[in-house]
Amino acid sequence: MSRTRVRRAVSGLARLSLLALLPSIALAQGIGYVDMERVLQESAMGQAAQQRLEQRFSERQQPFAEEELAIRRMQAQLDRDKPLMSTAQVEKTEREIKDRIERLEQDFEAVQREVMQAQQEEGRKLIEPARQAVIAVAKQKKLALVFEAGQINAIYVDEAAEITDAVIAAMNARGR
Repeated sequence: MSRTRVRRAVSGLARLSLLALLPSIALAQGIGYVDMERVLQESAMGQAAQQRLEQRFSERQQPFAEEELAIRRMQAQLDRDKPLMSTAQVEKTEREIKDRIERLEQDFEAVQREVMQAQQEEGRKLIEPARQAVIAVAKQKKLALVFEAGQINAIYVDEAAEITDAVIAAMNARGR
């Protein structure tokens, strides 16, 4: 057997041993997990951040929908009137449609970058209060470890170990 195969076999056995021990470790040490995405979406602070983003960017989305509708109408009119138009008129209209689409995409990408940056800024404001809430809940529940859901390679996680609702409540209590 090659060294690589031996290493893989030993690594696989180590993982299986760890998986076999996880339930006893969880019972003895207290392990929990939290869905941070839910915390950020459902906590009062997270919802307030989402409202701030919506207020800031909702009006900026409307012109894109209007321009997209105008472009669709131009394309429909071109499709309808094309047999009656000269080649030069068709080419001019197609070029105008193409130019409008390119401008729309460029403007939309610029706003999307700004939205992403604003979301990251709002998210950074929530990280520390969320971390403090996780620590408080973990201490209250006497948990030795708390993992972020979706960030571990677990085959099974007992839903009784989830502390997301308690973290949201702790964040909401701190925000008052």
